[in-house]
Amino acid sequence: MCGCGLSINQDKNENSNKNNMYNNNDKIVQEDNNNTYVNCKSNIKNNEIEMKYSGFSGIDTICFLEVKEDTEITFDYDSTVNNGKFKAVLINPKNEVETILEGTEQSSKTIKLIKGEYRFRNVGANADGKIRISGSSNSDVKITKDKKQ
Repeated sequence: MCGCGLSINQDKNENSNKNNMYNNNDKIVQEDNNNTYVNCKSNIKNNEIEMKYSGFSGIDTICFLEVKEDTEITFDYDSTVNNGKFKAVLINPKNEVETILEGTEQSSKTIKLIKGEYRFRNVGANADGKIRISGSSNSDVKITKDKKQ
């Protein structure tokens, strides 16, 4: 699931502001999503996210990770960016941004996690591409589409 929206008559200044968010961690850690997609298809199941997008600008929370105890998670990913800029980030309970991947990349990354809730977000600037990413951990890390209430 992603907050895929269609904005046909969007304001050029609004889109420019979304593009300026790409390197602004203060904006990336904010709770609210602020994004535009021309097209987006996504699926989350069994700790795997698959997404194909076009015209993506801004910040989109894709899912949440609930961590019961300090542990590690390994993300395996395959990202292809055909146009623009794209990155996937993880925001920890202290509102610190950890970049998982940026641009076209196929690899894996292991990140230490502390107890608490994390947000997995995509950040784009006029981006077209696709991504497949999965997370695995030896401990109890619950991945959900919705924020814990």
